[in-house]
Amino acid sequence: MDYLWVIILLGYTFCVGQAIFTLTTKRPVMQRAANVALGISFLAHTVWLIWKGFTANRCPIVGTQEMCAFLSWSLIVCFFIATRWYHANALKAFVLPIVFVLTWVAALATGTSERPEGSTEPLQKLLFPAHAGLILLAYAAFFISFGAALMYILQERELKRKRFGTIFYRLPSLETCDAISFKASAIGFVLLTLGIAAGIAWSRTRDGVFWHGQPLEMFVIFIWVIYLLMLQSRISAGWGGRTAALASIISFILVVGSLIGVRYLGTLHVFG
Repeated sequence: MDYLWVIILLGYTFCVGQAIFTLTTKRPVMQRAANVALGISFLAHTVWLIWKGFTANRCPIVGTQEMCAFLSWSLIVCFFIATRWYHANALKAFVLPIVFVLTWVAALATGTSERPEGSTEPLQKLLFPAHAGLILLAYAAFFISFGAALMYILQERELKRKRFGTIFYRLPSLETCDAISFKASAIGFVLLTLGIAAGIAWSRTRDGVFWHGQPLEMFVIFIWVIYLLMLQSRISAGWGGRTAALASIISFILVVGSLIGVRYLGTLHVFG
């Protein structure tokens, strides 16, 4: 199925270039071609994940290749939902570069057909993909929040300088950027909570304990607390704007650290 990666990479590469070019120039170019390329690449991406899951007889989220492939696919899904709700096409220029990097890593990484330890019983077969899949979907939502926060900072900078470049007319309003960031963080937080709960249940059925106290588990709980405090401040104290955008960007750095830590912080999560 290597030819699918050729389709995926060519399509996403073209879309990244088109999105960045459109963001920084006065007239959008090749918009329709980019939309078609994105649709074809996403379809090929979906087919690859289904084929991988079918041949491995499990959810395709084991190993670096599958983790990056699933996360980048989730990012595209979140992007489609965000643009459907808010028509913020400029978000493409901030999300697709991340998709571009993840898909290239997935294409170059070596695949695996192994199963994680403790995923043979019927309940464990359900809990493992629920745990890992929900957390990766949560991270995809946090990435969208990061992209919207970045748009907020750039838009605010243009307004403060009162010298409006091309990018000013491409970005959505500050209110829209803030709304996307808030909603994506809230959805990501719910998914992360469910993913952690599934992980606790999986650990209990596999090892007889709810918590191993490994660094990666603490790292993820720390991220959960950060997003909880951020959302609580937004809801109860009316927190928002620049400070919330900066908090989303910093939290995104923690999420990236957690993804890298899958490989190094604890022997129970070495499927990255």
